[in-house]
Amino acid sequence: MCIVRLQRMCVFCREDHEKIVNYVEMLVRKSDSEFFKWMRVTKKTFHFLIDEMSKTARFSSTPQLHAGQPRTSSATALAVTLWYLGNLSSQREIAERFHISQGHLSCLVKAVVDFLCDNAETVIRWPSLSEMNDTENAFAELANFPGVLGAIDGCHIRILAPDYCQSDYVDRNQNHSVNLMAVCDANKRFTYCFAGFPGSVHDQRVLANSNLASKFDNSTQDHFPSSHYHIIGDSAFQLQKHVMVPYKDTGNLTAREITYNRKLSQTRRVIENAFGFLKGRFRRLKYLECKLSRVPSNIIACCVLHNLTVCDQTEMELLLNDADCDVPGECDVPAPGTSRDVGTAKQKRDHIADMLLHQ
Repeated sequence: MCIVRLQRMCVFCREDHEKIVNYVEMLVRKSDSEFFKWMRVTKKTFHFLIDEMSKTARFSSTPQLHAGQPRTSSATALAVTLWYLGNLSSQREIAERFHISQGHLSCLVKAVVDFLCDNAETVIRWPSLSEMNDTENAFAELANFPGVLGAIDGCHIRILAPDYCQSDYVDRNQNHSVNLMAVCDANKRFTYCFAGFPGSVHDQRVLANSNLASKFDNSTQDHFPSSHYHIIGDSAFQLQKHVMVPYKDTGNLTAREITYNRKLSQTRRVIENAFGFLKGRFRRLKYLECKLSRVPSNIIACCVLHNLTVCDQTEMELLLNDADCDVPGECDVPAPGTSRDVGTAKQKRDHIADMLLHQ
C-alpha cells in the first residue's frame, strides 16, 4: 500500500514539474510586448540573468534532484520572482499560476532576490575616475550645470505595518513606509542606493546615516576627487561642498538665484524619472507586503534589475509605452537646518550661480 502511494506521489511530482516547465516555456513563446507585460524585462535580459544564475551553486545548470524530483530550474525561479516583483498579485495567485506551493514560491523569491543583491556592488556603482568626465558632460547636456556626478533624492516605499515601532514607519502621508535614498546618473542609472530607513526619518538624516556621507570628507578621493565635483539634490538636503541644493525661496530671489534654481531643477529631474520608472516597472514597490527584514533586499533587487535594463533602448521603449510607468516624484520638503549654509559650500554655490547667469 505504501509503495503504491509513493509511486502515485512520484507521478504527481513529475506532472507538476512538467506543468511548471510548460508554463515558463509558454511565457517565452509569447511576443516581446506580452512577455514584457508579465516579466517586466525583455527576453534578452531574462536569458542573460538565467545564464548568470546558472553559474552559481544554488542555480547550477547541472541536473540535480531535490526531495526525489528535479530541482526547480533557474528559468522558473527567475520567472516566479519577476512575476512577484513586477505585479501586485498575491503569493497564492502566483503559486497557483506556476503550479507550485506558496512556501516553495517564497523560497524561490528569496533565493533570486539574494542572488541579485549579491551582485548589487557590481551593478550599482559610482562612476570611476576615468568615467567622471563623461558623467559630468552627460549632466551638462541637460542644463549646463557644471561638476555634477549624480542626482540624489529619497523615495518612500509603502510597506505592511511592522509588528513593532509602527509609529517610526509612518511617513508624512500617514502611510507605513521605508525610505529608498538613491543617486543616479544622467541616464537614470542608479549609482548608489540605500534602503530600509523608517519612513518618518527625514531625507537629510537618512543621508547622514549612509556610508555615502563619509565620502564627502576631503580625505576621500574615490567619489569626489576634487572640490569641483558634487551631487545635486532638492531642498530636503543640506548644502555641503559636495551637495548642491537650491537657494531657499523667501520671495525675494535674485535673477542669478532663480536661474541657478531652475537649472538645478532641470538637471536633478532625472532621479525623479528614475524612481518613476522603477516603481512603474516593479509594481511590488507600490506596496511591499513582506517581512520587514526582507524589505531592503527586495528594494535593492529591483534597483539591480532597473540598472540592468535602463540603458537598453528596447526596454525603455516598452516601459514608456506601459500605462503604469509614470509615478509622480515626492514633494520637496525643507530639511531641518538647510538655512545654515557652510561657508565654503555657499561660496561654491554662488560661483556656480554667477557662471550660469552669464552663459
